Amino acid sequence: MEKLEISRDVLIDLYNGKKLSTFQIADKLGCCQATIWKRLKEFGIKTRLAGVERVNISKAELYNLYINKKLSTWEIERIRGIPRGTVHRKLKEYHIKIRDLATANIINFRKDFSGDLAEKAYLIGFRMGDLGVRKIYPNSKTITVASGSTIKEQIDLIHNLFKRYGAVRIKTAKNNRINIWVGLNESFIFLLSKEAPSWIFKSKSSFFSFLAGFIDAEGHIGVYNNMARFAIGNYDKNILFKIYQKLNDCGINCKEPLSDHRKGKKNNEDYVYRENYWHFRIDRKAELLKLFKEIKPYLRHKNKVKALNMAVKNIYGRVKLQKKTISR
Repeated sequence: MEKLEISRDVLIDLYNGKKLSTFQIADKLGCCQATIWKRLKEFGIKTRLAGVERVNISKAELYNLYINKKLSTWEIERIRGIPRGTVHRKLKEYHIKIRDLATANIINFRKDFSGDLAEKAYLIGFRMGDLGVRKIYPNSKTITVASGSTIKEQIDLIHNLFKRYGAVRIKTAKNNRINIWVGLNESFIFLLSKEAPSWIFKSKSSFFSFLAGFIDAEGHIGVYNNMARFAIGNYDKNILFKIYQKLNDCGINCKEPLSDHRKGKKNNEDYVYRENYWHFRIDRKAELLKLFKEIKPYLRHKNKVKALNMAVKNIYGRVKLQKKTISR
């Protein structure tokens, strides 16, 4: 390796004159800090003791680097040329709270949840239908969101929902199944619960935002036998009945959820169902139009939005045909 060419005068000017640290000089000259220490000794330049060397970093700057920018003490050492031990000492002197191990190990991008209630309601609805959410271990600072699907639009939706809040990983597995994971901070702790909070059902806008998320994950909108239909189902009997009751309270009449009594039965892959599956549907044109009007502003799944528009077109087409038939 070619030896670094640096004169004694230049080193004296940088180290004693400009009071740069060995880290800053190494960064300036494009070498490692150990090389600068070696040259100081070779040239007989008296070195400053680590504990005596003046540390020129204010509380505001250290707070910005450590708290706002979330840099590690190692990164601050490299950027500012201050020994890591000194960085720790200054953090304590300035009474800046030192991150615990779980927080310190977070290296990926994280951003706090927006706080928007409509968005929160939608995410809770979508979570209940299609997301696995957990903490890897009890003291973890990471909320992990995961899902998988063979439908690309479903993965695209999940990616779009969370990409501004955390790092997203996507991987294609066998049978064209796409798996997706997102690491979020603790502002998303509301997603850990598998139950819908009561505030969702007290507000019409919160409820339909929640329902849109649930439909984007679990609902079915389509035209079958030339008739627009809507159906929704889940293994959670309680949430299905709450949705059914709230829809009726909002003037959208629908029948009680029914069970298919699949608990204990096996599917084609010999999987034994642990619970019954509950579902209900809406077929009447007037009720469908009222429902679609309420949920359309909140739907985000491209396929569901497209299906809703087709269903609305079908309803108006049938109404028009019915009027023609009556007028004859």
